[in-house]
Amino acid sequence: MSRTPWLLVAAPMALLLVFFVVPNALLLSTSFLKSEAQTLTGELTLENYGFLFSKPIYQWAFARTFIVGASVGLLCVLLGYPLAYFLVRTKSRWKGVLIALSLAPLLASVVVRTYGWYIILNRFGVANDLLLNMGLIHERIAFMPSTGAIIIGLAHALLPYTVLTIMGSLNGINPNLEQAAMSLGASRTRTFFHVVLPLSLPGIAGGFILAFSIAISAYATPAILGGPATQVMATAIYGFMTQLLDWSIGAALAVVLIVSSVLLLYAASRIGAKQAAI
Repeated sequence: MSRTPWLLVAAPMALLLVFFVVPNALLLSTSFLKSEAQTLTGELTLENYGFLFSKPIYQWAFARTFIVGASVGLLCVLLGYPLAYFLVRTKSRWKGVLIALSLAPLLASVVVRTYGWYIILNRFGVANDLLLNMGLIHERIAFMPSTGAIIIGLAHALLPYTVLTIMGSLNGINPNLEQAAMSLGASRTRTFFHVVLPLSLPGIAGGFILAFSIAISAYATPAILGGPATQVMATAIYGFMTQLLDWSIGAALAVVLIVSSVLLLYAASRIGAKQAAI
């Protein structure tokens, strides 16, 4: 038997083992260790998980994390699908330029884009100035820190990824299928809903899963637009690991995030696969 295939995958497997499997195994083991005076004692315990699930502040952090992830995924799909459809179907000579413009947010870092939203959404920002000048409000509104601000910031940051994913799915649809449906009497709207949309469901599911998975693990945007008062799991983990120096509870929180996100992503991928197979 040839050893070439094993040699080809040896380097990626070693990389995953050293930088993914081992750190996560250490994280899992640390989550079951008792911590006293900011030092791991080596004593096994389940108190770390009991502490997290008994405190309302962390229960809200769990719920807020997945609400943000689902909202960002849904918003990215709703905004990204029409844009991706237009970019794939347009015959304009400026198509390349339009695609580049739609992906332009990727040229700036997440922190820079998030601070752009901070300037817009803060109490003395552009949004308040505009609404005041239009007479829609009579006093300034605190748009942030809030969960809504986090969702807006993350949706803006992750929209290009969703557009790219859906574009790949739409590009794989043979245009002759649409022409055949319309030649048989189907309207353009009916053709879209009965031909294009079902065939593009894998791209929609992929775009949602990609946006969801990145959103629930995001730190910079929730920290800037949410602050300490609107914690998600990533900001809570950062606080335990770097400020409170309670590595055991921080590790337990990280394990909960990883396990729950993997289970949810698996369920979402299965649902997407079943819908695509129908």
